[in-house]
Amino acid sequence: MPQTVEPQEELRDAPVETGGARVRFILAAWTRGALLRLAIFGIVLGVWQWLGQFVIGFNWVSSPALVLERLVRMAADGSLARNTAATLQETLLGLVAGIVAGVVGGILIARAPAAVAKAIDPYLIGVYSLPRVALAPFFILWFGIGLISKVVLVVSVVGFVVLFNVRQGMESIDSDILDVLRSMRAHRWEVIRYVVIPSLVPWILSSVKIAVGIGFVSAVVGEMVGSTKGLGWYVTQSLNQFDMTGGITSLIIMAVLALILYSIVGEIERRVCRWQSSATAGKTVPM
Repeated sequence: MPQTVEPQEELRDAPVETGGARVRFILAAWTRGALLRLAIFGIVLGVWQWLGQFVIGFNWVSSPALVLERLVRMAADGSLARNTAATLQETLLGLVAGIVAGVVGGILIARAPAAVAKAIDPYLIGVYSLPRVALAPFFILWFGIGLISKVVLVVSVVGFVVLFNVRQGMESIDSDILDVLRSMRAHRWEVIRYVVIPSLVPWILSSVKIAVGIGFVSAVVGEMVGSTKGLGWYVTQSLNQFDMTGGITSLIIMAVLALILYSIVGEIERRVCRWQSSATAGKTVPM
């Protein structure tokens, strides 16, 4: 009977139209954002070229054309891959070691007696407050100008950031939930799996997002103090020769790498903590 078929077809087609409208809206928003970013990028490049060519001079601020030419030259002679790989290796190794050390240290301090934790706090804050620029020469003298000194310098920053966040995450776990699980005779591993780990993952990922930037900076600082390769070393060598193009080219490479690393961690956080955003989206505000 046609009276029953037509409404079913309309109901079947309605979600498709709604979904299509939603997709078009998302694409339009993404396109507007991409166009805005491209416009800002073009304006920055234009102003930079104008300043170098007509106002300040290429010797002081270089230019986009000269930087692009230097990038091509560095890619051709292998210095781009060699220096970038060195800085990335130092940063990633330091991040991994710092995250492990910070997670372990944060859990141990959070589970320690309150008197012990309070006694340790001043020393942690004091060591963390030391400028890494001042510590870099000591690490160079102790561990040499190779890879180890840069990794230790990165760990000395990343470890504390992760430690403080993990400790705060441990202390923020609802004790009532733990009491309920204990009353239900839950095994220790079940408590860790269903309460501790889900509570700590957002804290760890948030601290890693912060640690990526400062870890990258620490590796570069170590290279500028003493090294034979790396992006920080390339900046120092370029400025010592008054090569402004080389220095700015290295800075741009650093910015791109830091942005890529930050985006990777952000994507991991979005995927791992999807349940958290879904729970937040499902809440309603009481009237």
